[in-house]
Amino acid sequence: MAFGKSKNRRRQDASEKTEAVKGAVRSHGPGLLKAILLTGLTVALVWGGMEVRRWALSSPTFLLKETTFSGLERATPAELLKLSGLTVGQNLWSLDVGTLERTMAAHPWVRTVDVRRHFPSSVSVEVVEHVPAALATLGDLYLLDEEGEPFKRLQSGDKVDLPLVTGLDREGYLADEAGVRERFRQALAVAQAYAATQPGKRERLSEVRVSPEGMVLVAADGLEVLMGEGETDAKLQRLARVRDELRARGLSAQTIHLDNRARPGWVAVKLSSPVSERSGASAQ
Repeated sequence: MAFGKSKNRRRQDASEKTEAVKGAVRSHGPGLLKAILLTGLTVALVWGGMEVRRWALSSPTFLLKETTFSGLERATPAELLKLSGLTVGQNLWSLDVGTLERTMAAHPWVRTVDVRRHFPSSVSVEVVEHVPAALATLGDLYLLDEEGEPFKRLQSGDKVDLPLVTGLDREGYLADEAGVRERFRQALAVAQAYAATQPGKRERLSEVRVSPEGMVLVAADGLEVLMGEGETDAKLQRLARVRDELRARGLSAQTIHLDNRARPGWVAVKLSSPVSERSGASAQ
């Protein structure tokens, strides 16, 4: 009798386990099915992506056929292609745009580079070059751009006719690059303001000398103009009036002082020989 009860209990336990499994399937089955489907979909996408990538990297459709350049004046396409190693037949998907830009930017005339891929088979390179604004003496002669950056050592093939910025040396630049570049920018600003007065050939600016007392302008005819610091436009207006007066009197100046801090409106002039004596021509 006890044996029969034991068999009934086992049948009851089995029935309960079966019902429990069925309940678990009913409650967790949909979520489990979704997980299985998502896993399968993920595997399929990864596999598909790998296959697509393999095809893109090997397909002749994406081989480079043409590279176009814009913004070049001093640098040449051949020079930039040689620096970057970019050649016809490379796969566009495999190109490292950042590396291409960095290697092309190593060209001394190049300021910025923007490389773009145009699928399926071309690349464009947009270049912004340095614009030379002056020469600077930093041990050797260097070209200065409009931002006061000495970007390139002057070479025999560089055909430029620019004023020279002096008074700042290489040691000072290496010790305080930001400070020296700021002084370069100030010198360039004075030179640009002077050029805007439209000086004649003899009055054209030859040198800007940076000194602790301020800027000194040296014209092509040898005239030195001590500008000091600040009020550039007002001082250049006074300079023009003084030159007109000297020309009217047939005189020439060796030095003109516009840097009187105590009396800013005063101008001191050190005369040289008359224009007629100095040039060998009649004064006009």
